Amino acid sequence: MPMKRTIKKLAVVVLYLLILCFLLEAKTVLLFSPKHIGMFLLGCVLLCIPYLEKDMKWKGVGSLFKKNTITAGYLETFMLIFASMAGKEVELEALAAEIALDLRPLFYGFVCYMLLKEEEEPYKREEKKSRENFNEIKVEPDLSKLTRQEKIIAEMIKQGLSNREIGEELYISESTVKKHVSNIFAKLGISSRKEL
Repeated sequence: MPMKRTIKKLAVVVLYLLILCFLLEAKTVLLFSPKHIGMFLLGCVLLCIPYLEKDMKWKGVGSLFKKNTITAGYLETFMLIFASMAGKEVELEALAAEIALDLRPLFYGFVCYMLLKEEEEPYKREEKKSRENFNEIKVEPDLSKLTRQEKIIAEMIKQGLSNREIGEELYISESTVKKHVSNIFAKLGISSRKEL
């Protein structure tokens, strides 16, 4: 499914760029330079090498590639601008046009980053949000099922007292407290003190 979405995104981006080129009367050929695209992709791959691990999954490699698209775009753009300006005596208009063309790798980086960006599907976002809200809601157990003594012990458990401490407080044996705790758990349908 994510690959189909990436292909759709790529098609939409290319279509949008072609429409922009047509409306702006720009030369589309200048925007898509195979040489610069190749250098950009090579840069992305090379920048991934230090972070590759032996047991890395394809998703991890894709994530690394995505992170390096912007960096590779910046590096190649900087080098192209530097090479354009270094040691050349060029007119200002020609230099501006050359610098504009040198910005292509940066453009490629942003386009690749946008295409590889993983977005949550709407239903997954809603599911995640409802799960977070559910985890925040604390349901208090219905203590009406308990005897007076069990309610007192339940409150003491909530306060964090141990069975021994409860027994000392109520002047009953620890085994009696354990019996009450067992009854409380059974009546409330819980299995731990934390749930109380």
